Amino acid sequence: MNVDVYCYDDIENPRCGGGGAFRERAVHDYLSSRHSIKFFTGNFPGATRFDRPNFSCRRLGFSRNYLFSRISFAFLATIRALFSKADVITIEYSIYSPVLAFLFRPAKTVVLFFHITGRQVFAKYGAFGIFPFIAEKLVLGCGRNFITLTDSMAESLRRARPKVRAVAGYVNFDSSLLTPSSQDDHSILCFGRIDIRMKGIDILFDAFEKTARKFPEYRLVIAGRGKESDIEWLKSRIAASPFRQKISYLVNPSDSAKKQLLRCATLVCMPSRFEGWNIVAIEAAACGKPTLGTRIHGLTDSIRENETGLLAEPENSDDLAEKLALLLSSPELRTRLGSTGHSWAKKFTIQRVAGIQEDFYNLVSNRDNPRVP
Repeated sequence: MNVDVYCYDDIENPRCGGGGAFRERAVHDYLSSRHSIKFFTGNFPGATRFDRPNFSCRRLGFSRNYLFSRISFAFLATIRALFSKADVITIEYSIYSPVLAFLFRPAKTVVLFFHITGRQVFAKYGAFGIFPFIAEKLVLGCGRNFITLTDSMAESLRRARPKVRAVAGYVNFDSSLLTPSSQDDHSILCFGRIDIRMKGIDILFDAFEKTARKFPEYRLVIAGRGKESDIEWLKSRIAASPFRQKISYLVNPSDSAKKQLLRCATLVCMPSRFEGWNIVAIEAAACGKPTLGTRIHGLTDSIRENETGLLAEPENSDDLAEKLALLLSSPELRTRLGSTGHSWAKKFTIQRVAGIQEDFYNLVSNRDNPRVP
């Protein structure tokens, strides 16, 4: 089977290389042992192309300016998909750089749709949010074949449009993390894309400051990739905090640094406003670490409440601070949640995740023996 994949995010892109980028690179790298994969990502400074047996990677669009990088990728990827001879066209759909292959090649286009943003875009971008808002409505109304990250989202898509094909594909993680860690450096870790609005980092600061005096031995660590504007906000907010000596950040950490942060953390905290599926929650669980998140779609799927972690009400720093204090004050609770999480994380292997995606590709391309209903 020949598969063309369009995914703006890239694991090497310092501006945005989130969980979706890691998932799609790993899944299609795995599938390249049996299929021919052409992988297209957005361009960025220092980007390189590569060719491996059955797996090639190319960059589309401008590299220097982040906004024009996204716009040019969406335009060029849509044009290229119009003339693609692939059996399946796969787009990891971003409302900020929408590839519209599903409008022109609907039967053979698979939309990887990871979370519904809805009106959150207006809180972040004001009136300019109308463009990504329309882009999301367009794909939800016109797409035919969807791979989501969660069962609940796949079910909601099928319920809204009964003729839609939708399946939960989940997220795999680095299985080398599947070793419970007894290390504890008294850190509260927030790992992932440094996006202040999406990830609720502003709420995390408020919650940490409400608990810092009661638990002076603990510190807050924020690590990941992000846009320059979000990094600058982070620096300013740390400088303004009365607990700035207990707060640190790490931009673009290496893979080894990421593993060390996860294995040494007391707990992982992610008070996001919206998510698709949070891979860090699974990675933390694999290390035997509890996770504190918010009760939103995506996190209610990746964090099993009172089993692998705790959930606070979104946009509520008081509730987040209360749940944070509960975890910090109870080593027994942290141990129980971490132990259950470690067992649960074993379900998300690359073999299972890639197998589900391959079966869906078989269904879309009318090949034999798909296991997806």
